[in-house]
Amino acid sequence: MSDPIKFYFACVSPWSYLGLDALKEIADKHGRTIAYKPTDVGRTWKETGSGKPLGERPDVMKSYRLLELPRWAAWRGVPLNAEPKHFPAPFYLSSNVIIAAGQAGEDMFAVTRALMRGCWVEERNIGDERDVTEILDGLGLDGATLVAAAGSDAVAAELSANTDEALADNAWSVPSYVVDGELFYGQDRMEMIDWRLSGGTN
Repeated sequence: MSDPIKFYFACVSPWSYLGLDALKEIADKHGRTIAYKPTDVGRTWKETGSGKPLGERPDVMKSYRLLELPRWAAWRGVPLNAEPKHFPAPFYLSSNVIIAAGQAGEDMFAVTRALMRGCWVEERNIGDERDVTEILDGLGLDGATLVAAAGSDAVAAELSANTDEALADNAWSVPSYVVDGELFYGQDRMEMIDWRLSGGTN
């Protein structure tokens, strides 16, 4: 099979960021494209009862998260500030801009990566229109036009459809990946996705 790898994510998820470059490398290795699908993770948590915002989680989970993030960043060789200045930031603007970029035929990997790095490396506020515009301009895109398009009905419809599709795929949180109909949850499944695409079987 050669279907795209579905990637359900949010830029404000550090785990989505940590797995992004590895996902691209694996997709390229196996001749697959990636279907970038920003989702309303709050809705998936609510409808599946599977998650809570960071501030509502037990202290032991929050502490372990701060242990795991730099460890995984070192493992993946990816720069990351585990406690960025502008976190948590609302996810809608960054997600909608990525969708708008895709609808305009732009490189969704480049846009997604730049926005994720804005949050997790560069101390940019990806919930702020000015910062997002500057990030997009830095890619040689028309940032103001894409930010304006992010508020369109077409973009809202695609975000909703992505979330519907995630729920249909039993993807309860981000990052989630669907490879030939099989769900993988978490950036720590990158090596397993590579194994599966290399012919690995149960």
